[in-house]
Parts: sequence; C-alpha cells; structure tokens
Amino acid sequence: MLSNHRLKVINIAKKKKKNSVFTYKKAQRIPKAKQWLITYKGSTNEIIRNYREKFHVDVKAAINDLQKIGVEFTQEYLDTVLKSEEDRIRQLHLKKEKKQAQDADFYDEYSNDTFAFIAGYTSGGAPYGVTWDELGIDPYASYEEIEDAYYRMGHMEDMEEDIEYEEDDLDFYEEEEMDDK
Repeated sequence: MLSNHRLKVINIAKKKKKNSVFTYKKAQRIPKAKQWLITYKGSTNEIIRNYREKFHVDVKAAINDLQKIGVEFTQEYLDTVLKSEEDRIRQLHLKKEKKQAQDADFYDEYSNDTFAFIAGYTSGGAPYGVTWDELGIDPYASYEEIEDAYYRMGHMEDMEEDIEYEEDDLDFYEEEEMDDK
C-alpha cells in the first residue's frame, strides 16, 4: 500500500509541472518583431493578438511595439482593442472574486485558524478535525491545495473507499431529483 501511495504522489507532481514562457526584453524584441512582420501572413485585424501570442506581451506593449516598427492603426481600432482587453481583464477579476467567495464560504463552515477541516464539535463545544499542521500547509490555503494535501496523506482514498450508501438514502435522492424536474 505504501508503494502505491508514493507512486500516486509522484504522478501528481509530474502533472503540476508548468511550462515556462520566455519573454524577450524590448531591445531584443523589436528587431525580432521586424523580421516577424516581414513573414507575417495573418489578418491585419488579428495582428495585435498574433503579436501578443508570439512575443508573450500585453496589449499595450504589442500596440507600442507594432507602432514603433511602422504598423499603423486607426484610433477606432485601437479603442476597440483596448476596450475588449479591459473587458477580458474585468471578467478574469470577476471569476477570481467568485472563486474566492466560494472558498470563503467553505472556510467559514468547515475550518478556522487551527483546523483545516472541522469534523464536528465535542459536547463542550470544542471543535475537532484535521489541523493545518497535520496537512502540512498554511492556514486558509486554496481548496485545491487542501485536496492535494489530503491525497498526499491518503485520506481521500480512504474516504472514497469508506463511503457506503444505504438503500433508503438512494431512494431519497431519486425522489428529490424527480421533484426537481
């Protein structure tokens, strides 16, 4: 069992490896951009996006670089591109805030400064469960970090194996689903 657990931890570590993205400094990027522009065969409407993907820069840097090497844009086009970029960034922020709100709900109910997961309370009102130290992570880590820590400890595998359903429980869920439809 121990060797299986170690094998799973190694596989998780391999999956999380991120690709590094190399970005040229502006002094190096401009000469390369001139060469790229000579061979560019894409649409003029997509040149900023393609430049961003090629050189891994933001919209404003792409516009400045392209204007510096002689590409001309109408003010209307620039306004449209900058507005769409602002909208994209706003959507990313909203998505991040929504995720943080969901994580906060999880932490409010099931954890505190001492416990990563509060399993219950004693008759005297003291909480018990899994502490942050037992998981080996900082308090209020992300849900994904907590889940990874449980997998490393082997708790999630045990929990998945120990789940048993009684026939009455399953009937209740089937009835509830039928009522929703």
